[in-house]
Amino acid sequence: MTYQHSQYFEDASIASTLADVARAHRILELEGHGDMSMGHVSYRDPFGRGLWLKRGNLALSEVEDDDFILIDFDGNVLEGTGLRHLEWPLHAEIMRARPDVNFVGHSHAHFSTVLGASTEDLKPYNNHGVWFAYEGVPRFTETSHIITTVPLGVAAAKTLGAAQALLLANHGIAFVGSTVPEMTLTGIFLEKAARFQVDLRSSGFAPIEPDPEETKEKFDRIYPAKAQHNFWTFFNRRLDRVEGLQGIGISQISLPPGI
Repeated sequence: MTYQHSQYFEDASIASTLADVARAHRILELEGHGDMSMGHVSYRDPFGRGLWLKRGNLALSEVEDDDFILIDFDGNVLEGTGLRHLEWPLHAEIMRARPDVNFVGHSHAHFSTVLGASTEDLKPYNNHGVWFAYEGVPRFTETSHIITTVPLGVAAAKTLGAAQALLLANHGIAFVGSTVPEMTLTGIFLEKAARFQVDLRSSGFAPIEPDPEETKEKFDRIYPAKAQHNFWTFFNRRLDRVEGLQGIGISQISLPPGI
């Protein structure tokens, strides 16, 4: 699919950023966020027109550089062709409420959704859980349905508050960032932390909950900007290896050793 709209290329940074957002979709698929053609990431338009959203009917693993539509904050399609996801209000209202957020992701990552379907709070039981040390991960319980209306989007954004991720009860998750790497790592680390916590609880072992202040210091120590960049490049290298083997969209369990 090739867009014929001049605005799409009026700033080369848009095309460059959307290329990274497309890769983020495919990385998230490899990291356990895939659910058929559901799930999507959005990017705040730098010209203030609204947001770029992955078009519908594509799996996360199938998203390429030009698989995006531009919508305004009321959901009107301004650029591009393709289906507009029903859950656009979740993205739009989070961006309205959070000027610091340039990227919003939504998926049905399995273990995060398991956690969200309980009353259990995410805890910093492992290094991935430490990512959420400062604001935690709130849970939106107003509905277990998909977020398809503006009032529900507003309510979800209010529950998110200043946090980087949100459990959507019996539904999935939302996760945000000011940059593509930050948003992607937030989604990945939430699923890894949730998986660890589900496994720990399932083991029957008595959990050891770290000291909150130590956990915050740990975040500052292990997740500086340099480390975040390193992790982002790691996941990009992994994506290149997998796609080089034509393994796009396969589960982690199916991957050959060393991938």
